[in-house]
Amino acid sequence: MAVPHTNRVLSHLFDIRNIIGALLAIYGLVLTIAGLVPAILRDRSDPAAAANTNDLYIGTDANWWVGLIMLGVAAGFFIWAWVRPLRADEVATGEAPDPTE
Repeated sequence: MAVPHTNRVLSHLFDIRNIIGALLAIYGLVLTIAGLVPAILRDRSDPAAAANTNDLYIGTDANWWVGLIMLGVAAGFFIWAWVRPLRADEVATGEAPDPTE
């Protein structure tokens, strides 16, 4: 009987925790950059911009904070996948699993 080759790298790569962590990390990085760039480029001495409550770019750091939180959650997913990796069950081909187990 031939035993199927289980590739541990592929099973670890396509673990749903790694996929979710990668997506959260990408979105978190984009939001962090989007939150930091306007903070660096904006002119804080403009009195008209400081009094404008409708423009969310002035005076808010929501993108920056949400981006950092998403990066933290992504790190949590990666650590979880690293600490508790998937264990692939090995069943030989041609053998039916015992239903009593």
